[in-house]
Amino acid sequence: MSGSIDWLWWCVCAVFVLAVAVYLLAELQAYGLRTAVAKIPGGQRFTARAFSVDMLRSAGKLRVKTRQAHYSQPAQDEQAPIDKTGPLDVTFEAVGLRIDIAPLPRAPAPAHTAFWAHAAPWRAGQKHSVTFHAAPAQATLRLDNVPTHVAERFWAFAKQVEVWVERTEQQHEEQLRAQAAAQREAEELAASRAAAKAKGKAVSIPPEEQIAQWRRVAGFTGSSSEIGLDSNGQIDWFIDLDPTGRITLHSGKQTAHTTLRGATITSLGGELEINVLDADDHPDPHSFRVLKNMPPDVRRAWKERLEMLRDSLKRSPLRPL
Repeated sequence: MSGSIDWLWWCVCAVFVLAVAVYLLAELQAYGLRTAVAKIPGGQRFTARAFSVDMLRSAGKLRVKTRQAHYSQPAQDEQAPIDKTGPLDVTFEAVGLRIDIAPLPRAPAPAHTAFWAHAAPWRAGQKHSVTFHAAPAQATLRLDNVPTHVAERFWAFAKQVEVWVERTEQQHEEQLRAQAAAQREAEELAASRAAAKAKGKAVSIPPEEQIAQWRRVAGFTGSSSEIGLDSNGQIDWFIDLDPTGRITLHSGKQTAHTTLRGATITSLGGELEINVLDADDHPDPHSFRVLKNMPPDVRRAWKERLEMLRDSLKRSPLRPL
């Protein structure tokens, strides 16, 4: 009788240990297949165990962080080709971005719990590749061995990214068309002024129209601006500053649409001297003298604001992608 009880007890213990082992194995498998989509400042984030993708709507970029992937980019101009494999953190511009999943998974199942992974363990054995194609850099980031369950969830997220990219590209094209039209308008105006000048006629443009034209060419309207007029009512100097660090400057006979990256700001007697690089980062800076005859506290406030924005650009360098 005692032997039968011991045998039954050992059977119960064996079944219990086996059940616990099966449960832990299923939990371990489910852990590798868990995904989540959450809101982040300025966008959304898709998270899986091996990688995460940030859709940064406000910045117009997509960031991919992965434990294992392959990145390649052909040689361009003076830049050598890039070929990397391993843990990567890559940021792409939304314009020109495409995402491929191969083989394409089926539509995600409605279940969002770990039970789905437990109920279909055979699905974890299927693998997919997720590839990010960036233009015009022709860069490629490929993630291999993505489980089907994760690929299905990411496919739904990638559809949202696709809609956002299309909208961003449309806005980018509209901005380029507007800038091209403004540039043509500026060229036509310059040509007409040159022709009138050749005929001995003085041609002037109202300050409001001139500022509107500069803003169309620059592609932005600053949140802070100041203007100084000469004795003829024409623009002597002008400054237009955007919170992102973009700036339009005019003094004398030169105008620049650029950023405060690498700028120097000097307080002179009754005005500020601002030395900036042009939009192509030409090594020779352009010098502008603005805020002439403005109150000292106004010039001081402008100097502090300009230096603060310039220093913030130094702390956050531009990414190559």
